[in-house]
Amino acid sequence: MSTRVNIDASLERDGFHLDWKLQSDAKWLGLFGASGGGKTTALELALGWLRPTRGHVRLPRGAVGYGPQDLLLFPHWTVEANLLAPGRAGRTPKPGLLERVVEAFELGPLMIRGAGQLSGGEGRRVALARAILAASGGGLLVLDEPLSSLDRERKRRVLGLLIELKNEGLCTALIVSHSAADLQMLCDEVQVLETSGGRSSFGSAGSPVDVLADAGGFENILTGVLTSIHGDSGSCTVLTQHATAGDSWLEVTIPGRGLVTGDQVVIGLRADDVLVTLDHPGRVSARNVLGGKVVGVHPLSSYRTLEIRADGAASSAPCFRTHITKGALDDLGIGVGTPLFLMFKTRSVEVLAVTSQGAPSADGAP
Repeated sequence: MSTRVNIDASLERDGFHLDWKLQSDAKWLGLFGASGGGKTTALELALGWLRPTRGHVRLPRGAVGYGPQDLLLFPHWTVEANLLAPGRAGRTPKPGLLERVVEAFELGPLMIRGAGQLSGGEGRRVALARAILAASGGGLLVLDEPLSSLDRERKRRVLGLLIELKNEGLCTALIVSHSAADLQMLCDEVQVLETSGGRSSFGSAGSPVDVLADAGGFENILTGVLTSIHGDSGSCTVLTQHATAGDSWLEVTIPGRGLVTGDQVVIGLRADDVLVTLDHPGRVSARNVLGGKVVGVHPLSSYRTLEIRADGAASSAPCFRTHITKGALDDLGIGVGTPLFLMFKTRSVEVLAVTSQGAPSADGAP
């Protein structure tokens, strides 16, 4: 059976050499690497704008929504006309999606403005929104550093929208980014671009959390629903990956500023911020203390990575990961099956993406 994506190509141009091999059935793919390594060139190969010197690039056929770094807006059209342009080509978005996109990108006040009158940041938002609308009928969404120009709050909302698109199966995607955390949230598989001496090549595709944890990403990424807010903190019910109504497996406390009850959030937690103890720590400043059991111990240089399943967690739920020295591992006698407690501070949790579902809390919290 053939794979959805089948790439085995090389490109040589002006002293630059790129090798790209990929066979994958993943629907959302990410390309990660430092700026200037050839990621955009790889996108141009995928789009057919460049012909490989050798080999082939085969992607599923269908409509393409492209969000390039240089915008490609129609400057003499209004923002609204640019957003509706895919419809002129017969790419009708899902009912209600235009309104969701306009809200997420905060484009309402810009709709009647000419695209040529936009600032660079505003233009980036319009170009990304148009790409989403163009691909949302089951096409391919191709994005080149899509979130780099967004401020923190807009980025959280736009990431939430992209995660919704993925979960609703409205499109497939190929995304280039130098943000490990963004690709960890959005993609099913990621390739890392390595560059040396004018030659660039992509490594094997793998799980985003595993591939990018050492590249500024998060070893722990969880999805939950904000159930209450107290001051600057919120209680977040984290769901299993295939959760049904009421099927929750733990509750954690996260930064609540800027959120409202009912928001669906994606949170990140680095392994180095998770501490473990064999005994319950009692009254401590860390708001998150969870019982669990070690289900995996993996070597990592002079450290070991522990995989811990929280008490009551479903088998489909992600495990917590933390790093511990081999000496500490031996002193504590920790191995697979060891019961223990893990703890982390509220401020160690980063809210990465938000999908607004609720209303402001009754106690007046932000």
